[in-house]
Amino acid sequence: MSDLSQRIKEKIKCCACGGSLADSKDINIICLMKEAEWPHPTWGNVLLQIPPSFASAILCDKCIKERKKPKWAIEWDQRTLETKYHLVEKLKDVPREIFSPLDELEPGRQGIAG
Repeated sequence: MSDLSQRIKEKIKCCACGGSLADSKDINIICLMKEAEWPHPTWGNVLLQIPPSFASAILCDKCIKERKKPKWAIEWDQRTLETKYHLVEKLKDVPREIFSPLDELEPGRQGIAG
């Protein structure tokens, strides 16, 4: 396990249940359809040339298995992993239409490809 993975498991809480990630085998990063007003961790889309500006959440293995929805988005400092949690319901939605060009690449796709 990498040093960063170990630090995440020690310092970050599950964004769905608030529990520890220590017992999770994986670090499950979820791309949220919400705008982030912070630099890390975020995601974008290289095909559409959308820079990383959308929020992410990290869930424990149990919440992934139970398909729980994240309650919080996560923000952290890349060096220190100083962490802030943002309520997902208070974040601005990403306009779905910005992903409509992906429909031409993959007709009938379900959900949003991030």
